[in-house]
Amino acid sequence: MQSVSPHAPSPLYSVRLFRGGGEFGPAVSVYWNNRLSDCLELYYYLALIQNQDRRILVNTGMPTDFSAFERFVQGWHPSCRLFRDESELPEKILARVGLTPEMIDTVLITPLTVYTTGNLHLFPKATIAMNRKGWVDFWAPERHAPRLPLDIAMCRETRLYLADGGMERIRLLDDEEEIHPGVRCFRTGGHHTSSMAIVVDTEKGTVILGDCFFTCDNLEQNIPIGWAENLHEIYEAYARVREEAAIAVPLYDPKVLERFPDGVIA
Repeated sequence: MQSVSPHAPSPLYSVRLFRGGGEFGPAVSVYWNNRLSDCLELYYYLALIQNQDRRILVNTGMPTDFSAFERFVQGWHPSCRLFRDESELPEKILARVGLTPEMIDTVLITPLTVYTTGNLHLFPKATIAMNRKGWVDFWAPERHAPRLPLDIAMCRETRLYLADGGMERIRLLDDEEEIHPGVRCFRTGGHHTSSMAIVVDTEKGTVILGDCFFTCDNLEQNIPIGWAENLHEIYEAYARVREEAAIAVPLYDPKVLERFPDGVIA
């Protein structure tokens, strides 16, 4: 039997969420055909996944100027507004835990949209990983398929950055793929074609992060999100996450910070 060095790197990861701004708007966008007259807040979380070997960031937050995005959501509903404090910029978030953007090895993007891709230019050494079908859908959507306006799916500055210097660092992920030992993904769809679940091995068991369930209630009460492109994919994803996750973490729910103080998941 092969001996294992006591100094061998652990494949298990820590997971911590940080608020990177958010939005206020109608609850019906969160709960399919429910709470039609209510409004609520959602947060745009960034998730830091790390162990002795790797530092992985899930999503990068809204761009510096998110006024075009705010006009878009207010065009959908006049009560909508976006918010972000200076302390919620990604470089400020990382500084609080002793990191810089240059120290991030991999950036995972889910879904492919303006509030996840807005700061990709800050991570010059990171592999940029996203779902392959979502990337193809961004550039060549099927006819009549749901589609966000181009600048809302990805702001112009990010598109130019990827085309100029970031393209060689893009990694397109299959619908089921190991990203690194102990970190996997599977495509959920449902919210957007690019939506993925990120599966992480931790000391507390399997943690699954996802954007196809906005809140814990979506998953626990089996209520689809209102911003759903495919309800069949939503229900299939919810069933799989409930079966496989020791801890399931929505990437938008303010209650995550109540259940997990300081955003420390594992």
